[in-house]
Amino acid sequence: MLRKQFDELVGLFIGFMAAHRLRADVRTGVLRLVLAAIEQCWEDLENAKRYWTYKSAVTNVPRTIDGFSDDWLRQHCRFVGPEIHELMRILRVPRTIRVQGTGRVFTGEEGMLLLLRRLAGLENLHHLSHTFDRTASALSELHNAMLDHIYPFAKRALRLELWASELPRLADALATRGCRIPSCCGFIDGTLFKIRRPTEGEDAAYNGWKRMHATKYQAVVLSNFMIADFDGPYAGSVGDANIWRRSNMQQRLGAIVRELGEEVTLYGDGAYPSTDLLRRPFRGDISADEATFNEDMSKYRQAVEWIFGKLEQLWPFVGDKTRKTVLLRQTGKEDVVAALLTNFHTCLCGGVTTDYLGIAPPTLQEYAELIQRQTDGVFHYSEEGDQNNSPPLGREPSS
Repeated sequence: MLRKQFDELVGLFIGFMAAHRLRADVRTGVLRLVLAAIEQCWEDLENAKRYWTYKSAVTNVPRTIDGFSDDWLRQHCRFVGPEIHELMRILRVPRTIRVQGTGRVFTGEEGMLLLLRRLAGLENLHHLSHTFDRTASALSELHNAMLDHIYPFAKRALRLELWASELPRLADALATRGCRIPSCCGFIDGTLFKIRRPTEGEDAAYNGWKRMHATKYQAVVLSNFMIADFDGPYAGSVGDANIWRRSNMQQRLGAIVRELGEEVTLYGDGAYPSTDLLRRPFRGDISADEATFNEDMSKYRQAVEWIFGKLEQLWPFVGDKTRKTVLLRQTGKEDVVAALLTNFHTCLCGGVTTDYLGIAPPTLQEYAELIQRQTDGVFHYSEEGDQNNSPPLGREPSS
């Protein structure tokens, strides 16, 4: 159909130009209109390719990590084979998954591969059925099962309390690199993810500043470029100061300070309230020294903006508005899991602030051990990958 439209436009243009003697400016205007229409046709064609659904024959043979090259895995899953195996041990992914309800059986490897590939791309499940040799409905069930398994782990791992013992060291490292606030250990900000217009609660989801429907998260990013806290989702209309209060971050950070016996603070933008534990830029009629302070601190606060950019660059699926249908999809779980995977990627590959601030992130094993200590062994990590304590992702089939 699009090809027919294209041919009709070209024929119309040629016939019109041949039948009329037009001034040069009129010919130029007509040419621009035709080219714009052609460009729209090609855009519609690309969208059609992207969302075109079709049936394909599948054999249901499980895919394995070793069945893909490291180059393909790095490009399409963001991690190479040995790294994915390590993530499976940390996340306690079972060897075999039986989805409750339909009883379909999958392997843990194909579940991990599908989760990474889905978040790292924009293909629909019908396209992915060729890669994983499963039907679209089966892939949907597996994707949701993996989210249900990893999400509780991610919620525990993305808590500021996890880093309590490390905060003074990170504040000292930042101070030695010229930070104007000696006790500052990290930066806080909110981020928006576009969503489709919801059928319920449309007013609450609409963000008037960005003029879009969205869900909102509050993130604390430490000076080592790790997401220490990722709270949400909140409705897009909720302001940063309101989220600060609703997340109890003031009380939580205060408890950390009392436990440490040392002062640590966060730094945020002007939308946040100014407290003894949260600093923000000076506003109003400020002095030259205060203006210099604001300018100096803005250079450090860029870290939180960079991590948001990295998250959406690594996992474009969570930033695709067409996939963000609240109340119908587990969009909140996908966002939180993507934040945790971003931390894993930073541990393995570093971040832009490693060179900018000179503060290296922890290794993957150090991060896993930190999570294990602070979560009281709820999600146990071991080198051997023992799976006796893993939370149920689905009942394993009996032998």
